[in-house]
Amino acid sequence: MIERIRQLAWVRNSPPLVKGVLRRCYYAIFEPPAISIESPVRHSAERPSQVEIESLLVRVYEWALERLPGPEDRQYWTGEVMSGRMTTAAMVENIATSSEASAVRARAQLVPDVPNGRFIQFAYGALLGRSPMAQEIGHWDQLLKQNLRRDKMALGLLTQRATQELTDTPAPVPFDPGTFPWMGMDRFISIKEWQDKAAVTDANPPPLQPRIYSSLQVANEPTVLVSAIASLFRGGEYIEQFMQNITSQSLFARSELIIIDADSPENEYEVIVRYMERFPNIVYHRAATRIGIYEAWNLGVQMAKGRYVTNTNMDDLRRHDSFERQAEVLEKFEFVDVVYQDFYYGFEGKASFDRTAAIGVHSALPVVTPYNLMQSNSPHNAPMWRRELHSEVGMFDTSYRSAGDFDFWLRCVRANKTFFKVNDPHVVY
Repeated sequence: MIERIRQLAWVRNSPPLVKGVLRRCYYAIFEPPAISIESPVRHSAERPSQVEIESLLVRVYEWALERLPGPEDRQYWTGEVMSGRMTTAAMVENIATSSEASAVRARAQLVPDVPNGRFIQFAYGALLGRSPMAQEIGHWDQLLKQNLRRDKMALGLLTQRATQELTDTPAPVPFDPGTFPWMGMDRFISIKEWQDKAAVTDANPPPLQPRIYSSLQVANEPTVLVSAIASLFRGGEYIEQFMQNITSQSLFARSELIIIDADSPENEYEVIVRYMERFPNIVYHRAATRIGIYEAWNLGVQMAKGRYVTNTNMDDLRRHDSFERQAEVLEKFEFVDVVYQDFYYGFEGKASFDRTAAIGVHSALPVVTPYNLMQSNSPHNAPMWRRELHSEVGMFDTSYRSAGDFDFWLRCVRANKTFFKVNDPHVVY
């Protein structure tokens, strides 16, 4: 019986004091000590004093009901136990399993149907006015899985905000939207610093010569090798440049471009259809209603025919051989599941790839390992991966509004998939 009692949810979550009282009550009732012939006979187990009962009652109310017992509560429960009509264990169980206690537990979970990651992002935005870092999401997700209540987490964030706003505690450095982390570096870079570099860079620099290895050359076959997926919403400003950039890829004859129009209101189709007339390997699908980016990507993956998949953003640029440099690694090295690269930062709108590359501000991403991916989402910009990964680790989680790709890479790492970094930036972010 003791094992069945221990498995009760409210018992497992009880404070140590309550567990100790329940344990003593159980052994006093069900397994009393053997009576020695020499010792005086006791006709009943010694009951706790009224002070002990009231002390326990206060602790149980604070734990289970999150309030103190009123005078009538104290009188009722102590009377029941002192009269012998109820054991101390029964008193604790009645309070812990009451409808009021159940309501307190339900209220504490705060939108239990919403995944932890989305709740953490919402809580940070609502209470701290910013998005959480990846480490913070991982930290809170682990605590919530270990039975930390969501209301306690929210209260902790609110306390942090109140301390900053209402006391003399030094405020954190305010967020500057013109400054961003320089990925792979131990510092930030500002748009002004980038613009200063751009000001002393040739407006029309000579094109960079790509690093080509003949041993990695991709075979010229009629099958589709690469499926490039683009989610489209309000991309009218960049659609012409995007279409020109992707269709100019050296490997485009062995690729397909799948455009998922997420019900964009800017009629980008007028530009897309001109390219579709020239390139039959462009696939266009318009959603009937507004859908999120990861719903669009999942739809694109389901439509894909290529052995490899990559995502393409409307306002990004690729060097003319970008697809080829990625696909050749996956073709040559069967142990590689995901290939990624450093990228150039660009803040000149429609500047050419060569112009942005000449300015020279690029990431220094680490090689992905199971130990550092949480600190740096290295494959976040224009990676390429084997389509079969989705059969093994699943699709993109559509409950995320952002960082759904990060979640996918983390699942790949947990499944022991191999990431390969190309030390040749061929994408502008």
